[in-house]
Amino acid sequence: MDIVAFKKQVRETVIAELISYMQEDEDCGYGKRHITACEKLLRKYLDKLGHMKSVSDEAVMQEVKKVVLSLNRLNEKTEYSLIETDARESIWEIIQNSAVARGLKDVPDDVTEEWREW
Repeated sequence: MDIVAFKKQVRETVIAELISYMQEDEDCGYGKRHITACEKLLRKYLDKLGHMKSVSDEAVMQEVKKVVLSLNRLNEKTEYSLIETDARESIWEIIQNSAVARGLKDVPDDVTEEWREW
């Protein structure tokens, strides 16, 4: 699993997009601290996957669940304005692909669906 590549994807597809939108619309509903928190959550998730000692579907899905629930809480704090359509797709893709790259064998169509509110 190439953690560095996934972290780069977080920066280039999620964070850059959130920053760009915030700069275009000052009343977008979120601020720099929310963007920073989003990046930290995704990076922490990737670090946890990358440093797993015992990889199993259960362990990978537990980390997926944690990050999705944390992103739900963060998005709720912004009255659901932080994670919109484009960010939603990018975040899902990173979570999905990194779970598979880490060794998830029984791969659902959407690993986030069970817990995702965004």
